[in-house]
Amino acid sequence: MKDPEAAVIKQDNSSTASIGENLTKGLDHDNYIQDSTKTSSSQRGPFQPLYMVKVPNAMKNGEFLQFTISVSKTDSDEPEEIVREYEDIEWLQHCLLTEDGVVGCIIPPIPPRPEYDAKAAESKTRKQLGSDANMIMADEFHKDCRNVERYLNMLISHEVFGKSEILRKFLCEKEAAVKTKLKKSLFMRVSQAVDEARKGQHKDIDDYFQKEREWTAKYTTYMKETSLNFNKMLYAQMRLASCYGQLVSTIKETIPYKDDVQSEINRYLVILSEGVENAKHGLEVMSRNDEKTLGILLDLYARYMESVKEMLFRRTCLLVVYEDASKALEKAKPNKKTTAEEHKQTAERSYEECSDNAKRELKSFRQRRILAFGEGLSNFVEAQIKTSRDTITLLLRTLKSIKCPSDSQASPE
Repeated sequence: MKDPEAAVIKQDNSSTASIGENLTKGLDHDNYIQDSTKTSSSQRGPFQPLYMVKVPNAMKNGEFLQFTISVSKTDSDEPEEIVREYEDIEWLQHCLLTEDGVVGCIIPPIPPRPEYDAKAAESKTRKQLGSDANMIMADEFHKDCRNVERYLNMLISHEVFGKSEILRKFLCEKEAAVKTKLKKSLFMRVSQAVDEARKGQHKDIDDYFQKEREWTAKYTTYMKETSLNFNKMLYAQMRLASCYGQLVSTIKETIPYKDDVQSEINRYLVILSEGVENAKHGLEVMSRNDEKTLGILLDLYARYMESVKEMLFRRTCLLVVYEDASKALEKAKPNKKTTAEEHKQTAERSYEECSDNAKRELKSFRQRRILAFGEGLSNFVEAQIKTSRDTITLLLRTLKSIKCPSDSQASPE
């Protein structure tokens, strides 16, 4: 009867090297979300993006993190580089939200604020590797670059924001726009929370949007919890990989330098340390791939659902204004009827325009989400299978070395 382990292990040296290289580098899924965004955005309609954007690198400049953004116009082959800080991106988001003609639009969520100071790096290390970690994780500016690039590509692919003059100035002018520092006082936060609580529970006159609001509230909570639990799983994998690394160091420290009596034990310890090292690499690659495929996707759409809630809330506010205007018209005195009628018509037009845009946006958003998750889950499974196969092949080779000592050169007693 054939040994199933031998069947799996039977590979030449070149294939083993290839497996080791795959485990070291990991699978490349950095751009799959961006590609799926472009694919789905092309199904919106006749609108084609006016720009192409890349964010190749970021660097610290004093207390700020500056992103280098390469911008190409679709009618030009010459890319131009601009430098923007995260505060410039926040200002861009604020200006787009307050721009005319965006009622009913779901604005893509702004990327998370980069953490690049020493305190943030220490906090991040403890969260991912545990409170007893004796190292500080290196800055991961490449992730921040991907987040900013993904955000800008979602904007330029949007049929409304992609034609915005504000976005054009952000991408095409060398100097960043003069921005006002956005501050929210405690009074403003309390006032906004009260307003959201009062209007958020307002009964919608359209059953479609009433059901949409209820579903969005539940799904937003679900996405947040799913993203949080997935990140916890990633942190657990990283901590286990860190423990494997400490175990490898401990095993190597226990091997005597030159000891003829312990030479056989030393040989087994070396093999064991190689096996643990392979398991550590497998976990690290799996964690990176999990984050690049499904982790980023869950985080993106958890924040995207917040944007959907904000859009529906803005529509509810317009509904409240429209209903108040209708009531005011009924109670208006004859000499104020004309003004009240004009106010009602204006409110009604704004409300209906927002509702029409919202229905179109929600339909497009659902299509993009389904396509993105379909591709994301497919890449996630493929990465899991690939990494698991490579890891188990190397571990089985280690097991064979331990079970068949005659295959290795024995050290003299």
